[in-house]
Amino acid sequence: MRVRDALGALFVDEDFTRGEFEEMYAGLGRPGISPALLVMVTVLQFLHNLSDRDAAVAVADRISWKYALGLELEDTGFDASVLCEFRARLVTGDRADGLLTLMLDRLKAAGLVRAGGRQRTDSTHVLACVRRLNRIECLGEALRAALEEIALTSPAFVVALLEPGWDERYGRKVETSRLLRRKNASALKLAEQIGADGQSLITAVDADPTAGWMNGLRQVKVLRELWDQHFERTATGGAPRYRDTGELPPSAMRVRSPHDPDARYSTKGVPGAGAVEWTGSKVHLSESCDEDLPNLVTDVHTACATEPDVSAVTPVQDRLIARDLAPGEHLLDSGYPSGGNIGASLERGITLVAPVTVNTGRGAHNATFKPKDFHVDRQSGTARCPAGATSISMRPKKNGLIRVAFARADCRPCPVRARCTTAAPHLGRSLEIHPEPIHTARMRMQAEQDTPQWHAAYRARAGIEGTLSQAVRGPGLRRSRYRGLAKTHLQNVLTGMAINIRRLGTHYDTTPANPERRPTRIHTLCTQHGIATAA
Repeated sequence: MRVRDALGALFVDEDFTRGEFEEMYAGLGRPGISPALLVMVTVLQFLHNLSDRDAAVAVADRISWKYALGLELEDTGFDASVLCEFRARLVTGDRADGLLTLMLDRLKAAGLVRAGGRQRTDSTHVLACVRRLNRIECLGEALRAALEEIALTSPAFVVALLEPGWDERYGRKVETSRLLRRKNASALKLAEQIGADGQSLITAVDADPTAGWMNGLRQVKVLRELWDQHFERTATGGAPRYRDTGELPPSAMRVRSPHDPDARYSTKGVPGAGAVEWTGSKVHLSESCDEDLPNLVTDVHTACATEPDVSAVTPVQDRLIARDLAPGEHLLDSGYPSGGNIGASLERGITLVAPVTVNTGRGAHNATFKPKDFHVDRQSGTARCPAGATSISMRPKKNGLIRVAFARADCRPCPVRARCTTAAPHLGRSLEIHPEPIHTARMRMQAEQDTPQWHAAYRARAGIEGTLSQAVRGPGLRRSRYRGLAKTHLQNVLTGMAINIRRLGTHYDTTPANPERRPTRIHTLCTQHGIATAA
């Protein structure tokens, strides 16, 4: 209500007739419900973490919602299914990011966000809306889902494949605890049996010239992908061979659930009690953190769970630049900066404020000299080591780095060789550095991060942890409501918009805070008798 009083309507119907939303609605037919209204209802739904039905009820009977939405008191709202249909329209293309852009355009016009300021980014994991499956369960569920999808339109095709035992294995959800509870049951034999059953279905589809349309079914596509990953066809054409774990593709490519093919298994942290492992995706939230303005979410980036944080810097900055909200300083943790990101940020005029790893390479744990201890002269193409020796070569490598090598004649008798290299005695020291201007920027960042001024500025990064906590504990960011990366991204964007509404409401709250806490009875009695402790 306070946001509407201060800023008016954040969205209007005309916003959904251009740009990413131009083809969102057909030009013919009966007019639908106002998309500007549905966007605000959806944002409020995520703000309060409500289901579609509860959100529709809130529109009909909550006077605060009616005021915020600009509805008459007599308005009876709409059916809950409208929200699901509206989200289906928003998933297409870049419409989810377009929603956040529309909100930020309004806030930028109101002077609540600006370019050239300070912003911070961090990530957290998102659990997929599926149960965790082992290999056998994943394969069995894929086959069961494919059979169910085919039986929906062509039951006669499935009938010809039915064999004894199929009802036990695929008649309901596949659980190894149920299928292997028999005495002497073998998990390997069960996997091979599921593989043979799935191969018979694939062979039947390929052999029937009238069944080609089945290859376009979603679950049949997933079935083929999983069988290629977990089974190897034999030369005799018999039952496929069940692959060993070491033969499986990497986690970034492996399907973990047929019901959400985009979900991936990943871990983070030190292996052991402190490690976090999950199946799902990852979300990166960026927010402004200028001292004179409210902290508002400026970008939401959803990525595969296996993608490292370093790969998110460029797309996040590209969207911020497209929204005319490029930060002057971008605060990140140590997982984001890399040589490429530092160079790209310099070209964009953005300063990365992040800890740069100092000890890298084979000598990282041996207290050897680091690249910053060497003086590099780009004009002469040489480098000078701490002992005063000059390099004999400086050549670029295929990975973009530059390899600097020193002569064996200089390194063998060097008195500080033990502090310089752990290589064999007949080898000289070599190091790899970044090209200019990345090397200079990296050395500058390493020197600055040891100063009190840098630590004082970097303290502002910790605030993004509170934003992630607010998103997890309020709108429920930790668990995806929907299946698929596109729908999960839409949920993440709506969560970021909901956080903005919450913080704008706090920003416009003129109610004076009561700094005094009501004293306890014991404190009151001690004060009356003159034995209270001085504050």
